[in-house]
Amino acid sequence: MVTFDNELLFGLGVASFKIGPVKLRHTVQHPPGSRGVRLDGQGTEARRINQAGVLVANTTVELQAQIDAIENRIDGIAHTLVDNVGRVWNDVVLLELDRDPFERVGARWKTAYRTKYLQVIP
Repeated sequence: MVTFDNELLFGLGVASFKIGPVKLRHTVQHPPGSRGVRLDGQGTEARRINQAGVLVANTTVELQAQIDAIENRIDGIAHTLVDNVGRVWNDVVLLELDRDPFERVGARWKTAYRTKYLQVIP
């Protein structure tokens, strides 16, 4: 169950995550006459997190309400994300929501979605 600040923005559907690495920003210098390099660390880069899944609702109005609720969280503010296996990711900013057209599935409606996050303080 995915939550964003303890809200079930993505419903109870299945979601998958791709968690990016923590990287050190750095410069490498080759001092003249030395037998090695000098590495200067310049802090860490923000971790990138991608999520994909499917939103499902009884009506297109309910489905659009779910999308609107997610888009309202594209606010530039860091939140807490809990992924599909219960890992907690603090200081996460929702950057983007991309979705497919609505599609009828029996008596319900669905849309596939993809989100991008940035963990600003890994």
